Amino acid sequence: MKRPNILLTGTPGVGKTTLGKELAQRTGLNYVNVGDLLFDGFDEEYQCPILDEDRVVDELEDKMGNGGVIIDYHGCDFFPERWFHIVFVLRTDNTSLYNRLESRFVFITVNSMFITYVMFQFEPFLTT
Repeated sequence: MKRPNILLTGTPGVGKTTLGKELAQRTGLNYVNVGDLLFDGFDEEYQCPILDEDRVVDELEDKMGNGGVIIDYHGCDFFPERWFHIVFVLRTDNTSLYNRLESRFVFITVNSMFITYVMFQFEPFLTT
């Protein structure tokens, strides 16, 4: 039987990386933090790297086909649905989220869209 592929997604700071690494250690699955994978430049306005989604999909295609991968990323809209056996959308209360983000060495540039995303944990990539 093929080992499952798992997607951990949610607002930055909810614990995706912590959970992903722990799951990988306990299960022997391979952990991949997409944020560390492939970037295509730097956005000066938002002070963040630009992710090349097509390159990420190309890079992960073979690994995902083999199974046994835990993917950690704050979005899920560009991943093929066929890749995952289960998707976990992680959430936490706003106070914990604020404290976690505030304690990081790089504080996220605040703009109105990000405030909406964090404070209300709006998931623009999910459709009904």
